[in-house]
Amino acid sequence: MADEPSEPVAIRLQAAGHRVTRPRLAVVAALRELGEHHTADEVHAHLIRRDTPLPRTSVYNSLVLLADLGVVMRADIGPGAVVYEAADAWHHHFVCRSCGSVHDVPCVIGTPPCLSPGGDVGRVDEAQVIFRGICRNCLGDAQ
Repeated sequence: MADEPSEPVAIRLQAAGHRVTRPRLAVVAALRELGEHHTADEVHAHLIRRDTPLPRTSVYNSLVLLADLGVVMRADIGPGAVVYEAADAWHHHFVCRSCGSVHDVPCVIGTPPCLSPGGDVGRVDEAQVIFRGICRNCLGDAQ
């Protein structure tokens, strides 16, 4: 998944035929610093706070490319913006309907795609599973 010790981001970008640019490296570094799951706007705001002003478009474009290359992970968790994270292994997500928190859920198979559509639709590269419910913290608050 994300930057493995044997495959630094620069090497993965070059191997895929892409340039190693300051914005791309800054975006990966920001996701690592932030930890967990963040929108492109949150990554952009973090970079501004860290005196790394990048155009919002550069942040969005970098995140899309990095996710397409498997350097970072993208999760479409429902209404609102897509979230990104620096992840070491393929996994799924649980979204709390009460507080909106997002939690990682290990994938039984561990590599994408872990599910198939059951029909010949073409080549499937990934299958995102989003679990929804009430997280442990919110369940505890309700008791």
